[in-house]
Amino acid sequence: MRTLRVATAWCAGPGWHGVCAAALRWEDGAGRRVVVRRLRGGDPVPPAYRAVLLALGEARRLRARKVVVGVGDADVASQIAGRSAVPVGALGGYLQVRALLHLFRSAEILYLAPACDPDAAAAASRAGAWARPGQSSCADLPLWAAAS
Repeated sequence: MRTLRVATAWCAGPGWHGVCAAALRWEDGAGRRVVVRRLRGGDPVPPAYRAVLLALGEARRLRARKVVVGVGDADVASQIAGRSAVPVGALGGYLQVRALLHLFRSAEILYLAPACDPDAAAAASRAGAWARPGQSSCADLPLWAAAS
């Protein structure tokens, strides 16, 4: 069973309330997919959790059974793993992430320094003005690479 590895990133910018990105690749390196989603203003879910939700949703769409998600925030990785308390403002996002983790045979959330996987960070930082809040864009893999 192949493992899908996902790196997440997010950033805030002027004129909009943020963007999150997920860079997905199969363990065997068969291809890469980068998905970007602009965040709506007033979203109660913190951007770090929204990026993890995007990553898990895309992993589910690719029908991955094993997933490893790298999060660029050590506190969020620790909260999801149950090693530290979840702030009240992040409780909704935390519960959504925990629910999605049960959809996979094996799922792991790890801290990944943002510099370790530049694809997600670069996609988040240069998100285009063409995307409306709530829309997503993706650079798809060829069909043969996306099959598991």
